[in-house]
Amino acid sequence: MVIDIIKVIPVLDIMNGYVVQAIAGERDKYGPLIYSIVSRSPDPRDVLRGFKNLGCDTVYIADIDAIVGKGKNDYVIEIALSLGLKVWTDIGREGLTKTDSDDIRYIIGTEYLVYPDDLYLLKNKFVSLDIKQNYVLFQNTKLDVVHAAKLVCDKGAKMILILFLDRVGTSKGINLEVVNMVKKTCNNIDVAVGGGLRNAEELLLLKKFGVNYALVATAIHKGVIDRCEY
Repeated sequence: MVIDIIKVIPVLDIMNGYVVQAIAGERDKYGPLIYSIVSRSPDPRDVLRGFKNLGCDTVYIADIDAIVGKGKNDYVIEIALSLGLKVWTDIGREGLTKTDSDDIRYIIGTEYLVYPDDLYLLKNKFVSLDIKQNYVLFQNTKLDVVHAAKLVCDKGAKMILILFLDRVGTSKGINLEVVNMVKKTCNNIDVAVGGGLRNAEELLLLKKFGVNYALVATAIHKGVIDRCEY
Protein backbone atom coordinates (compact mmCIF):
# COMPACT_ATOMS: atom_id res chain seq x y z
CA MET A 1 0.00 0.00 0.00
CA VAL A 2 1.45 3.33 -1.07
CA ILE A 3 0.63 6.33 1.13
CA ASP A 4 0.61 9.97 0.07
CA ILE A 5 2.92 11.29 2.80
CA ILE A 6 5.44 9.86 5.22
CA LYS A 7 5.96 12.10 8.23
CA VAL A 8 9.39 12.64 9.73
CA ILE A 9 9.44 12.59 13.54
CA PRO A 10 12.67 14.20 14.82
CA VAL A 11 14.24 12.40 17.78
CA LEU A 12 15.83 13.76 20.94
CA ASP A 13 17.68 11.33 23.19
CA ILE A 14 17.98 13.05 26.59
CA MET A 15 20.60 12.20 29.20
CA ASN A 16 21.65 14.34 32.18
CA GLY A 17 19.61 17.22 30.79
CA TYR A 18 21.30 17.30 27.39
CA VAL A 19 20.48 16.03 23.92
CA VAL A 20 22.95 13.20 23.29
CA GLN A 21 24.20 11.44 20.19
CA ALA A 22 22.82 7.90 20.38
CA ILE A 23 25.09 5.20 18.99
CA ALA A 24 23.83 1.70 18.19
CA GLY A 25 21.85 1.46 21.41
CA GLU A 26 25.07 1.38 23.50
CA ARG A 27 23.97 3.87 26.13
CA ASP A 28 27.30 3.95 27.95
CA LYS A 29 28.81 5.52 24.81
CA TYR A 30 26.26 8.33 24.47
CA GLY A 31 27.65 11.86 24.73
CA PRO A 32 26.28 15.39 24.24
CA LEU A 33 25.33 16.31 20.69
CA ILE A 34 28.36 18.05 19.18
CA TYR A 35 27.33 18.94 15.64
CA SER A 36 23.94 19.90 14.22
CA ILE A 37 22.83 22.25 11.50
CA VAL A 38 19.56 22.85 13.36
CA SER A 39 21.02 23.73 16.78
CA ARG A 40 24.12 25.45 18.14
CA SER A 41 24.09 23.50 21.40
CA PRO A 42 22.89 20.23 22.99
CA ASP A 43 20.38 22.21 25.08
CA PRO A 44 16.97 20.58 24.48
CA ARG A 45 15.37 24.03 24.05
CA ASP A 46 17.66 24.87 21.15
CA VAL A 47 17.23 21.50 19.47
CA LEU A 48 13.44 21.61 19.82
CA ARG A 49 13.33 25.08 18.29
CA GLY A 50 15.49 23.83 15.43
CA PHE A 51 13.13 20.95 14.75
CA LYS A 52 10.13 23.27 14.88
CA ASN A 53 11.83 25.59 12.38
CA LEU A 54 11.98 22.67 9.94
CA GLY A 55 8.19 22.67 10.01
CA CYS A 56 7.81 19.60 12.20
CA ASP A 57 4.73 19.34 14.41
CA THR A 58 5.71 16.23 16.39
CA VAL A 59 8.91 15.11 18.14
CA TYR A 60 10.07 11.89 19.75
CA ILE A 61 11.71 12.26 23.17
CA ALA A 62 13.61 9.28 24.59
CA ASP A 63 14.36 9.99 28.24
CA ILE A 64 17.42 7.78 28.71
CA ASP A 65 17.69 8.63 32.41
CA ALA A 66 14.10 7.49 32.99
CA ILE A 67 14.63 4.39 30.86
CA VAL A 68 17.60 3.23 32.95
CA GLY A 69 16.09 4.37 36.25
CA LYS A 70 18.48 7.24 36.98
CA GLY A 71 16.15 10.23 37.06
CA LYS A 72 13.69 12.00 34.80
CA ASN A 73 13.73 14.82 32.26
CA ASP A 74 9.99 15.57 32.20
CA TYR A 75 10.68 19.25 31.66
CA VAL A 76 11.80 18.54 28.09
CA ILE A 77 8.30 17.29 27.29
CA GLU A 78 6.88 20.47 28.81
CA ILE A 79 9.17 22.62 26.66
CA ALA A 80 8.08 20.78 23.53
CA LEU A 81 4.41 21.24 24.40
CA SER A 82 4.98 24.94 25.12
CA LEU A 83 6.39 25.30 21.60
CA GLY A 84 3.21 23.83 20.15
CA LEU A 85 4.76 20.46 19.38
CA LYS A 86 3.09 17.12 19.92
CA VAL A 87 5.22 14.53 21.69
CA TRP A 88 5.90 10.85 21.37
CA THR A 89 7.97 9.77 24.35
CA ASP A 90 9.74 6.75 25.76
CA ILE A 91 10.11 7.06 29.53
CA GLY A 92 10.74 3.39 30.21
CA ARG A 93 8.38 0.94 31.87
CA GLU A 94 6.63 3.80 33.68
CA GLY A 95 4.96 4.58 30.37
CA LEU A 96 2.67 1.60 30.97
CA THR A 97 1.00 3.57 33.77
CA LYS A 98 0.43 6.70 31.68
CA THR A 99 -2.62 7.72 29.66
CA ASP A 100 -2.15 8.86 26.07
CA SER A 101 -3.67 12.14 24.93
CA ASP A 102 -3.92 14.14 21.72
CA ASP A 103 -0.62 15.83 22.64
CA ILE A 104 1.39 12.98 24.16
CA ARG A 105 1.85 9.37 23.09
CA TYR A 106 3.76 7.06 25.42
CA ILE A 107 5.81 4.54 23.46
CA ILE A 108 6.26 1.20 25.23
CA GLY A 109 9.23 -0.91 24.22
CA THR A 110 9.20 -4.70 24.18
CA GLU A 111 12.48 -4.58 26.12
CA TYR A 112 10.47 -3.46 29.17
CA LEU A 113 8.53 -6.74 29.21
CA VAL A 114 9.99 -9.83 30.83
CA TYR A 115 8.49 -12.36 28.42
CA PRO A 116 6.25 -12.32 25.32
CA ASP A 117 3.42 -13.55 27.57
CA ASP A 118 3.34 -9.99 28.96
CA LEU A 119 2.29 -8.55 25.60
CA TYR A 120 -1.31 -8.38 26.80
CA LEU A 121 -0.16 -5.25 28.68
CA LEU A 122 0.26 -3.49 25.34
CA LYS A 123 -3.36 -3.54 24.24
CA ASN A 124 -4.31 -0.07 22.98
CA LYS A 125 -0.70 1.09 23.45
CA PHE A 126 1.85 2.54 21.04
CA VAL A 127 4.44 -0.22 20.87
CA SER A 128 8.12 -0.27 19.96
CA LEU A 129 9.59 -3.49 18.60
CA ASP A 130 13.09 -3.14 20.09
CA ILE A 131 15.32 -4.90 17.57
CA LYS A 132 18.95 -5.95 17.75
CA GLN A 133 20.55 -8.30 15.23
CA ASN A 134 17.13 -8.82 13.68
CA TYR A 135 15.51 -10.15 16.86
CA VAL A 136 12.93 -8.40 19.03
CA LEU A 137 14.21 -8.02 22.58
CA PHE A 138 12.43 -8.83 25.82
CA GLN A 139 14.12 -8.76 29.24
CA ASN A 140 14.61 -12.52 29.39
CA THR A 141 14.34 -13.65 25.79
CA LYS A 142 14.10 -12.60 22.15
CA LEU A 143 11.80 -13.43 19.25
CA ASP A 144 11.84 -13.48 15.48
CA VAL A 145 10.67 -10.06 14.28
CA VAL A 146 7.67 -11.20 12.25
CA HIS A 147 6.49 -13.54 15.01
CA ALA A 148 6.76 -10.74 17.57
CA ALA A 149 4.98 -8.28 15.27
CA LYS A 150 2.08 -10.68 14.80
CA LEU A 151 1.75 -11.18 18.55
CA VAL A 152 1.79 -7.42 19.18
CA CYS A 153 -0.82 -6.75 16.51
CA ASP A 154 -3.02 -9.61 17.69
CA LYS A 155 -2.95 -8.10 21.21
CA GLY A 156 -4.47 -4.87 19.89
CA ALA A 157 -1.58 -2.40 19.70
CA LYS A 158 -2.53 1.04 18.35
CA MET A 159 0.71 1.46 16.41
CA ILE A 160 4.00 -0.35 15.89
CA LEU A 161 7.39 1.34 15.87
CA ILE A 162 10.04 -0.83 14.22
CA LEU A 163 13.13 0.36 16.08
CA PHE A 164 16.51 -0.95 14.93
CA LEU A 165 18.42 -0.21 18.14
CA ASP A 166 21.74 -1.44 16.78
CA ARG A 167 21.50 0.95 13.82
CA VAL A 168 20.58 4.11 15.73
CA GLY A 169 23.02 6.92 14.97
CA THR A 170 25.01 4.85 12.46
CA SER A 171 23.47 6.00 9.14
CA LYS A 172 23.85 2.39 7.98
CA GLY A 173 20.38 2.31 6.52
CA ILE A 174 17.10 0.68 7.46
CA ASN A 175 16.58 -3.07 7.09
CA LEU A 176 13.93 -2.67 4.41
CA GLU A 177 13.24 -6.40 4.17
CA VAL A 178 12.25 -6.55 7.83
CA VAL A 179 10.11 -3.42 7.48
CA ASN A 180 8.27 -4.87 4.50
CA MET A 181 7.56 -8.13 6.33
CA VAL A 182 6.26 -6.36 9.45
CA LYS A 183 4.09 -4.03 7.40
CA LYS A 184 2.51 -7.00 5.62
CA THR A 185 1.96 -8.70 8.98
CA CYS A 186 0.39 -5.62 10.59
CA ASN A 187 -1.42 -4.01 7.67
CA ASN A 188 -4.33 -2.61 9.66
CA ILE A 189 -2.46 -0.18 11.95
CA ASP A 190 0.02 2.65 11.51
CA VAL A 191 3.69 1.72 11.33
CA ALA A 192 6.69 3.88 12.24
CA VAL A 193 10.35 3.06 11.60
CA GLY A 194 13.54 4.28 13.26
CA GLY A 195 17.23 3.52 13.51
CA GLY A 196 19.90 4.18 10.90
CA LEU A 197 17.94 6.06 8.24
CA ARG A 198 20.41 7.00 5.52
CA ASN A 199 18.78 9.55 3.20
CA ALA A 200 15.62 10.86 1.52
CA GLU A 201 15.66 8.04 -1.02
CA GLU A 202 15.28 5.56 1.81
CA LEU A 203 12.37 7.59 3.17
CA LEU A 204 10.63 7.30 -0.18
CA LEU A 205 11.11 3.53 -0.15
CA LEU A 206 9.53 3.39 3.30
CA LYS A 207 6.63 5.41 1.96
CA LYS A 208 6.28 2.94 -0.90
CA PHE A 209 5.97 0.13 1.67
CA GLY A 210 3.16 2.04 3.38
CA VAL A 211 5.13 3.22 6.43
CA ASN A 212 3.44 6.23 8.02
CA TYR A 213 6.24 7.73 10.12
CA ALA A 214 10.04 7.77 10.19
CA LEU A 215 12.00 8.61 13.35
CA VAL A 216 15.11 10.56 12.41
CA ALA A 217 17.93 12.28 14.30
CA THR A 218 21.39 11.95 12.75
CA ALA A 219 20.22 12.57 9.18
CA ILE A 220 18.54 15.80 10.31
CA HIS A 221 21.57 17.03 12.24
CA LYS A 222 23.73 16.39 9.15
CA GLY A 223 21.29 18.19 6.86
CA VAL A 224 20.52 15.07 4.82
CA ILE A 225 16.84 15.26 5.81
CA ASP A 226 15.65 18.86 5.75
CA ARG A 227 11.88 18.75 6.02
CA CYS A 228 9.20 16.83 7.87
CA GLU A 229 7.02 15.45 5.11
CA TYR A 230 8.04 13.45 2.04
